[in-house]
Formats: sequence, C-alpha cells, structure tokens
Amino acid sequence: MKIAMISTPHIPSPPRGYGASELIAGTLAEGLHRRGHTVRLFACPGSSTSVDELHTFPETSYARTYEQRELIHVARALSESQDCDLIHNHCIGAGPAFSNFAAIPFMTTLHYLHPLVFAHPDAPYIAVSDHQRRTLSNVNVVARIHNGIDLRDFPLSRQRDDYLLFLGRFHPNKGADSAIDVAERLGRKLVIAAPAPPDDQRDWFEECIRPRLRGSIEWVGPVEGGQKAALIGRAAASLVPIRWDEPFGLVIIEAMACGTPPIVMRRGAAPEIVVDGVTGFLVDDVRQMIEAVERASTVNPDTCRRHVQENFSVEKMVDGYVRLFENYLMRSCARRTNTKLGTGTPSS
Repeated sequence: MKIAMISTPHIPSPPRGYGASELIAGTLAEGLHRRGHTVRLFACPGSSTSVDELHTFPETSYARTYEQRELIHVARALSESQDCDLIHNHCIGAGPAFSNFAAIPFMTTLHYLHPLVFAHPDAPYIAVSDHQRRTLSNVNVVARIHNGIDLRDFPLSRQRDDYLLFLGRFHPNKGADSAIDVAERLGRKLVIAAPAPPDDQRDWFEECIRPRLRGSIEWVGPVEGGQKAALIGRAAASLVPIRWDEPFGLVIIEAMACGTPPIVMRRGAAPEIVVDGVTGFLVDDVRQMIEAVERASTVNPDTCRRHVQENFSVEKMVDGYVRLFENYLMRSCARRTNTKLGTGTPSS
C-alpha cells in the first residue's frame, strides 16, 4: 500500500519528548515502512524518520492558533496525497472536516476528542480503546486499535530504586498534585518528569505544584530517549493519578514495558490496559494508591514486559492497522466496482 500519514504540525514526529499523537503517528509510519509499505509522512518541521518521504510545511508558522496550524497542514497534505491509496490522519483539530473532500479513503485516529468529531460523525474514525469506542455510539468508529510502543526504546529493568515517578505534564486532569500527596504521606521521594506548564495551566501550577517542590519532591523537567527509559526502569512505581477518562495512556504501557508497576486511577481505558494486581494496580483514590505503592514490589517485572509484548507492542499495532487498511481498501474497491456495474450506490 501507499499510505499518506498526516501527523501534527505542532511538534516533531516522533517527538523528542512529550507528544502522544506524534509518537504514535511516527512509530506507526516507521512500522509500516519496515513491512514494505510506502509511507509519505506529513509532519512538523524538524521531524526525523526513515520512511520513504517526509513532507513539512513551514508556512504553518504563519498560523496564530492551534486549529489554524492544523488547517494549513491538513489542506496542504491533502493536496499532495492524491496518488496514495489512503490517508491516515492524526490531526483531530482540522482533519475530520476534510474527510468528505478526499478522493481516496480518509480515516482519523482519535487520540482525543474535538468538537469537529461530533460535527462530522459519519467520517471514518479509529478508537484507541474499547472504553473510547463505547462512549462514541453516534460516531462512525470503524475499528478499535490499541496504541503500541517500540519495546527497543524501553528496555526491561529488574533493579528498582526507592523513588516514585510521575511522568506526564502539568494539568489538573493528570494529577501531579495527587502524586505529591502520595509521596508525602509515605515519606518517599517523588521524581516529577514533566515539561514546563503551558500558559493556560500556569496559575494552577504556581498555586498547587510549585510551593510543594522541595525536599523529597523533585521536578527534573522533560525527559526523553534513554534518560526517560532509565528513569522509568529504576522507579519503584509509576503513579498515574488521572482525574479524567483518558482514552488510552501511553505512560502506563511504557512503565510496564520497563518492568515498573503503574498505579493508575480506575478510569477511562486503564482497566483494559492494566491487569490489576499482576502488571500494576487499579485504584479509586489516593488512600488506595498509597496502599498499592506498598505492594508494588510484589509485581513481577517479566510479567509486565510480556503483557506489553503480547498486547501493546508496535508490531501488534501495525498488524491492526494493516488489516484495517487492507480491508477498507478492498471494500472501497468493491463499492466502486458495484457502482460502475449498477449494482450498488456510491459510497459517501
């Protein structure tokens, strides 16, 4: 297949630090390329990839908003994709509006939900979890494919240090303040690996986080690559005290890949990712999270790693997308043939 992969224009694909959409788009593009498919990746300037073609659009720098950047990016990508077999879009702030204008199949992975999804419910979407799919009964979800990671980037570690880890970003929904609560009540060191807060979260950060960054609570800034994997691999546990129904949660599978038990609030997709008491712990409040930390050493690192290999590897993810793309193209071809023969109606 010849696939146009539209990543976002916001940060490079794959990212050098935080960026879930860009990580999946970049990892999937390279995985498809290794399978022998031709991939044309549309991404942010500064992206680095081994795929067949990398296209970037510097004119996105003229945009003043997030949505404007995506509008420019997707429109340009669409104009340069018509010789491909299909378009796989990761820009949710603009892409769904273009779906009906593409001359070839155009589908979008739902890394998060944007109002455009509900304004264009008939466009083809891919859910990243069963939980997400269940919440979108009025949206045309054509498949559920779990996110996957390249396990080569997250080596297994069987040696644990005593610190707890919060990996993510500063947003109330991510719960860094709850992670601090857990560490302080246990008298344990907490390492917070997160980029500086964006402007719209700065007041919350200054009020709820910065005054508590002292003593055993250490903010190390953003981490990437080998530094990130080493930090995860040595942690006693990875705390994921989310306050929203997260559609997936890459930090959960990254921890398990390294053999580190994640301790996650029982929300969103977490129950379909973590095997409670076996590869990590599902909890309902801070008290239960504290209790789970004290049981973290009972989790077998090899079991965690094997769980990710079998369910959330890049190979597993690529398998799912290849099956979807091939089936979708076969159905599209059959519909076009039936339409020409007068035995069917044109597909939208």
